[in-house]
Amino acid sequence: MSKNPRPTITTELLPWQYEALTTKCNHFAMLCGIAVGKSFTGAHFVIKMMTEHPEMTGLICANTYSQLSQATLAELFLWLDRYGFEYLIDKKPKWKGTRLFKSYENVLSVRINNTVAHAFTRVMSNADALRGLNLSWAWLDETRDTPENTHDVVMSRMRETHGFQRSLITTTTAGEDWCWKRFFQGADGINFGYVRAKTIQMVEAGIIAQSFYDSMRAAYSPQVAAQELDAEFVSVLEGRAYYSADASNEEHNYQPDDFELFVGMDFNFSPAPCAWVVGQIAQDGIVHCFDEISAKEISTFEMARRLATKYPDHHLRIFGDASGNRGTTSNAGQTDYSQISEVLQAAGVSFSIDVNQANPLVKDRVENMCRLLHDGNNKLTLKYDPIYCPLLHNDLRKVQWKNGKLSGNGDNDLTHAADGLGYAMFKLLPPRSGKNVMGKNIASNKYN
Repeated sequence: MSKNPRPTITTELLPWQYEALTTKCNHFAMLCGIAVGKSFTGAHFVIKMMTEHPEMTGLICANTYSQLSQATLAELFLWLDRYGFEYLIDKKPKWKGTRLFKSYENVLSVRINNTVAHAFTRVMSNADALRGLNLSWAWLDETRDTPENTHDVVMSRMRETHGFQRSLITTTTAGEDWCWKRFFQGADGINFGYVRAKTIQMVEAGIIAQSFYDSMRAAYSPQVAAQELDAEFVSVLEGRAYYSADASNEEHNYQPDDFELFVGMDFNFSPAPCAWVVGQIAQDGIVHCFDEISAKEISTFEMARRLATKYPDHHLRIFGDASGNRGTTSNAGQTDYSQISEVLQAAGVSFSIDVNQANPLVKDRVENMCRLLHDGNNKLTLKYDPIYCPLLHNDLRKVQWKNGKLSGNGDNDLTHAADGLGYAMFKLLPPRSGKNVMGKNIASNKYN
């Protein structure tokens, strides 16, 4: 590394980055869409604090260890290297000016002229790990999953010096959470401030290609696109779960061709129905759900017989709850998938069962369904027959989020058909992600 005693920071900043780094507020939040340079700004905030106040101790946080090590610190190290700073982490430096700590594990040390600046590195998921620290400044990266009491602890630990406190939060929005209350709704412009930026502004700045931006919108449902890209304060785990379904998704009398069919399965003990949704992905990529096999107080053997009778000449690709490969809802001594396999083999039906599929997180499965119903560009990929798929129709209209879980509000018939279809869709048409094409910042503001 270069031993330049005080590297010059010449990186050009975009307006919202410049505002975050030059604000007069003690505590500031970048409440922005993805790919607008939040971690870039946080890294430069750390460098600014260390170069201007090397005698003060800082804190660098992310919500999980993997996020801290692979994203937050990785971005900071990139820019420390780029500017030629000497630094060590988890090890006591031998440089003059190094302060004495009980341990240097989770301590970043950066050489600044003839002294050394220090910052603790911690995860925010456990507030206890932050207790006992004395700080002057802090960077909190991606606080969307951070408990409110963690921020309380960070604020309370900023007592190293009298009259100096600085903190920067860089995060995408997460509904009307504590960050929204403190930095947006209650910002006083003196102690607390904020800036918002949408991902589209990176397109307008010439840093992200329009085609890449469009692909990102296509990867989200409208509500999540509003949160992730437009920096709107959307609560995605409240209200109607499959909110993007409307009349344009309804289709009656689709006739399947000779290509394979998929079957999305949910297994339930009575009184809830066993619900299997049958559909086909057409050559144009549109999903057509045209049938539903369901019944209460029925064995898996009998459900499989009904499936074999209705579709003896198609290849059936079967997806469902991972519990179907571990247990049985029929007390038959065989797993549900074993029972289905036995029946279909005996009937001579061509089939495959995705027995190795682990269930995705519920919120990810539901978001994927919402994306297929209508994505962030309002493109429709999923259609269904409301007449022949009545349980699915009711699910898409009535299932809601309640305390972070799917709820049928006491109706035992709800949630199951959409669950089965959701398992199939997550495997056949999983969430997509675009390639990051972030480039250099091109605006002319500089903070040094």
